[in-house]
Amino acid sequence: MPSVKFLLACRVLPALALLAACAHGSSDETKSESEQELTTLYQRTCGGRLAQACFEQAERLRTGDGVTKDVARAATLHELGCNGDDLRACVALGELKEEGRGVAKDEAEAARLYARGCERDLPEGCGHLALLYGEGRGVAKDLAQAVRLYERGCAGDDRLSCNNLGVLKLMGGFGVEQDVAAGMGMLVQACNRSLGVACLTVAREFDQGVRTRKDARLASSYFRMACGMGAQEACTSANAAVVAKPEPTPAVTPEEGAKLDGVRAMCELGTGVGLGMACHMMGTAYEKGAGVAVNPGRATMFYQRACDHEVPEACGDVRRMLGLTADGAKAEGPKPSVLQSLQLDPAKTAPEKPKPSVLQSLQLDAGKVSANAKPAPRASVDRWKEECQDGKGEGDACARLGAVLLEGSAGLQVDVKRGMKLLEDACLKRAPAACVRLWSVLSSGDEALKIGPAPLVGLAFLETGCEARDGGDACNLLGMALTNTPRPYANLGKGIQAWRDGCLGHEDTNSCVLFLAMTRKLAASGPEALRADAQGSIPGIQAHACKARMKDACEALGQPMPKDVLRVRHLRTDCDAGDPDACADLALKYRQANEGSRFATVERNLEEELRVAEKGCAGGSSDACWQLAKRSSEERVAGVPRDLEAAFARSELACAMKSGDACELLAKLLREHRHLGPDAPQVQEARARACLYWPASWREKQCAK
Repeated sequence: MPSVKFLLACRVLPALALLAACAHGSSDETKSESEQELTTLYQRTCGGRLAQACFEQAERLRTGDGVTKDVARAATLHELGCNGDDLRACVALGELKEEGRGVAKDEAEAARLYARGCERDLPEGCGHLALLYGEGRGVAKDLAQAVRLYERGCAGDDRLSCNNLGVLKLMGGFGVEQDVAAGMGMLVQACNRSLGVACLTVAREFDQGVRTRKDARLASSYFRMACGMGAQEACTSANAAVVAKPEPTPAVTPEEGAKLDGVRAMCELGTGVGLGMACHMMGTAYEKGAGVAVNPGRATMFYQRACDHEVPEACGDVRRMLGLTADGAKAEGPKPSVLQSLQLDPAKTAPEKPKPSVLQSLQLDAGKVSANAKPAPRASVDRWKEECQDGKGEGDACARLGAVLLEGSAGLQVDVKRGMKLLEDACLKRAPAACVRLWSVLSSGDEALKIGPAPLVGLAFLETGCEARDGGDACNLLGMALTNTPRPYANLGKGIQAWRDGCLGHEDTNSCVLFLAMTRKLAASGPEALRADAQGSIPGIQAHACKARMKDACEALGQPMPKDVLRVRHLRTDCDAGDPDACADLALKYRQANEGSRFATVERNLEEELRVAEKGCAGGSSDACWQLAKRSSEERVAGVPRDLEAAFARSELACAMKSGDACELLAKLLREHRHLGPDAPQVQEARARACLYWPASWREKQCAK
């Protein structure tokens, strides 16, 4: 029997670059002169690229993946990245220092680097640091601390931590009481995260049958998985003949594939009593190979989710899949059809009582929903309600909520009085988007909202917005309004001043275009006393216009276009600080640039667009999730291949977060790629949800039926 230490995974070599990217920034810690020099070097070396790209280049150099292997250079890049506050680079540098590869061996410094990542919630750092505490390398040996760190790492889904803690619980070690159930569960979790040694350990348990039930079928599946992940011992096991054969994936018709996708989405995104049963069905599919390749690890995961949502038989299935119960019955073979396997054949399923409309079918009966059911993904509008606090909270949240109330989107009814009040509160709190929205309503009135024109009030709001941070749009609109000479409130001098403020103060491209054009006009044909001053000020204005990415101005000065403007830099800072709405807005800026917009305010960078959109979606922005869904559904946009699986998952997620556009995209994907007709229930439901969440004016045009 292998020892505990032998089974502990000492290193996770596959690229950490597969993990979610974190943007680099300045550390809050006081830096020495040498550290400041490293920061400068890092900005020069990697500052023009996403930290993820720099990290991946270092990993390629470390492994020789497509480039000449150069571990010393990889260590240098990881050190620069770590100094730039990329925590993944800190952990990777810790590995090299621990092993003495490319740098001098220094286990104490490796422990410090691991601790830096662990303390800031990078679970990989916890797993590596736990290994050092367990063996007393670089730190004083402390088995209890090692266990605590493994627990923290596994809670963050670090596969190294889950594997090592699973081994300790499986066998009992480091003072951990033996718990075969917990140990097997953690090992399966690590196996699901593609750690071959974890799959190999599970396979051996089923093969030997000492602590768990002996099960040749499960042993073969896990040996096969471990072999596919590079665990050579699995490939030469007693089951080698079976391992050499990949798990077959049954042929699936488009209709069956759509049905299975619907079951998966219900499990992962749904609510109510149906969620647990959907997860149990997915567990059955993965266990028996119905429409998907046999994967006992995933089957266990889905059964566990079903158990967590009060499906009693699923709890027994979890114990059976972990080898904790007797299983004398002969395993049932794959059934000929996914629909039959999951018992979803319409002819064999009792029809539900028809409801008057699809819209009504979407209304949940709160009395029939389990109290412990998984909640639906939180919609942005619900977060804004909480953050706005009816006008007393954050200005940006009130601005966004007020706009939604005026248009009646995201499932809310139009509420003009409350919407206008929230916008006013937000504008006075220096949220420029609210000020601009108020002007759009008040400048000429809005007949549909029954709001009469009040342009002077609107101008006052624009002035407030122009004075706020990132108030470039407000300054530009204020200048246009005040230079509109037919209007009784026109004031040419104040209008030019507004453009000046927008250009020089906010780096607003439109303001710069108009301010420079007006200055040139004054220099050419203005009053004699102003011509010379206007002509002399043009180079200075051009310099500011170039900063605002006005191409003609940069070319006139012989200067390169800057990579972004002030507004983009603020959005990036806010996004990295955890504001999902800022991430969504920033992703849109990058999308405009990547699609070649001549008014782009940032240089092209598809990788950064995807990074910030992912961050925004993960943080709860339905708009960011919708942008990701749209990008995934597009065919080879900017060199990125279409990912239909991601498009389906993301559109369903964004639709559940009350994005009408995402629901409409989901309906389109179902028609075009699942080959469902317009009357198919899934398509009708997606369209109905789109009609629930679209603005009221759209519903009148698009949803008449």
